[in-house]
Amino acid sequence: MAPTKVESQARPGALVRTVVVLVLAIVALTGCSSIPLSGPVGTSQAEQEETESPAYTFNPPGPAPGASPKEVVNGFLLASPATQDDYRIAREFLAPSLAGEWQPVERTVVYRNEVNVVGSPSETEFVLQLEVAAVIDEFGVRQEAEEGATESIPVVLTEVDGQWRISEIPDGTMISTVDFQTLFSPHDLYFYDATYTYAVPDVRWFASRQGVSAAIVSALLEGPAPFLSGAVISAFPEGSTLVRRAVPVESGAATVDLSSEVLAGTTFLRRQQMQQQLELTLGELNTVSTVNMTVDQREVDLGPAPDPAFKPAVAGPAVGSTQVAVLDGELVFYEGSRPVEPKGLPSVAEFSPRAPAMSLDQQRFAFLNEDRNRMYVIGADRRVRQAASGSALTHPSMDPFGWVWTAAGDGSGEVYAAAPDEEASRISISAQWLSERTVTELRISREGARALIIARTGDTSRAYIAGVVRDQNGQPRSINTPVALHPSVPVDSGVWAGESTVIVMEASDKEPVTAEILHFNGTSQRMAPLDGMLEISAGNGDQDVYAQTSRTLYIRVGNSWAPQSQPVVQDPTFPG
Repeated sequence: MAPTKVESQARPGALVRTVVVLVLAIVALTGCSSIPLSGPVGTSQAEQEETESPAYTFNPPGPAPGASPKEVVNGFLLASPATQDDYRIAREFLAPSLAGEWQPVERTVVYRNEVNVVGSPSETEFVLQLEVAAVIDEFGVRQEAEEGATESIPVVLTEVDGQWRISEIPDGTMISTVDFQTLFSPHDLYFYDATYTYAVPDVRWFASRQGVSAAIVSALLEGPAPFLSGAVISAFPEGSTLVRRAVPVESGAATVDLSSEVLAGTTFLRRQQMQQQLELTLGELNTVSTVNMTVDQREVDLGPAPDPAFKPAVAGPAVGSTQVAVLDGELVFYEGSRPVEPKGLPSVAEFSPRAPAMSLDQQRFAFLNEDRNRMYVIGADRRVRQAASGSALTHPSMDPFGWVWTAAGDGSGEVYAAAPDEEASRISISAQWLSERTVTELRISREGARALIIARTGDTSRAYIAGVVRDQNGQPRSINTPVALHPSVPVDSGVWAGESTVIVMEASDKEPVTAEILHFNGTSQRMAPLDGMLEISAGNGDQDVYAQTSRTLYIRVGNSWAPQSQPVVQDPTFPG
């Protein structure tokens, strides 16, 4: 996933420079953020002309007359999550000199348990001690904290017309994990892959409030989350902004009014790509059905017709219903509970194939040998070529541009990609953060811009999502510093089950294994345990799932497992 903002950006001159003792040891990986599987935020100040309404409104009381300094602090904490009228209630607890300057959406701290309000010898100074669950920046990017991470925030009060008010506190708000689940929602921003073929989701979290569409567009214009930097492209040039921090929505039509420099030197093609990016992103709001892109309130000329080079972006590409598998030492197709012999494929029995992979068009294949120290590929010419060698190679993964990926599981951090149709030319992929980790799984997403990686450090195994950087022809260059996933089960393997869904597990040939479905929108689900689960494959969604034991292949039915009929194929894998 590159680092995310975690520091509190307090106002210059404020006594509070944020005494931040934030032990955000993000996944024990310096600079990594996290895709949450429980919930986060970023909001923009909106204007009243916007018409969408939040599903839930939180109305805490304002300050009571004669409230003590500690009561004022506690009242502010209670009011902090109330977003209506630009956090009007929370501002009532602030001194006039601060109320207008305080930036509530600059940073949001999601905390566990209760806030400990610690006093001092002076009745006007306190320290708020929080157990941090996550921090969300102003653009909705969430960075999750390790268990036990804490932060201390100083607060100073002053007397205003006989009433105590907060005169110094860092920008941002604090919200409990319980309130967070109610008051914030995930939204996908969409960017393009390097070839403008696919739409790549980037999950963010925003307050469910009036003005959320402006917050979403502002975040989109700011660019992708750090872990996707260089892995995805925005059609909007750097520095693009809204004329006003508002995106009015009237009768389902959202009007996005951009500053004039956004269109400087742009072609009709680029403008059409901008329009599509806005439609993909705002189309997820149930209040938006159409998007009007304007510049200084004048409608943008998109040209008389779609540019010949314009591609309707593919979101959530499907992988079909056919898997590739191994049966009696040969590659076979597997569909509808029965194996089918592929036409024209050469025999691979001499290599003792395992862990096959296949392109979506079923023209290119890859597999490992039984010892998992060599990877072979088969191109459109149907020739078998050795493409990589190493210790404990991971299951091959084929991206939509024809590159086959694998990683060495020897702690070296080596990652390889090979092109089957170019004499199996192999390139080494830069991923410095993997150098001290043992990779047990590497699977490329179906649009090719992200990688699911499971790696072990010592006795700890973690799951990550990282951006895949490519050139404009789709050739891979590097893997970004990732964000971490936080499954509730142990992991050593996993697969993609959609554009924003992965399934992870820890294989065992003897013990019951529980796989977990992780959705990037913050939800997760444990599957029914299965004794001796060794492999898992997923097609189009989390119901299209197969699991393998040493003797039987199972298909997911509801949340149960149903055995498949004989003969039992090995290592079935959907394209990708």
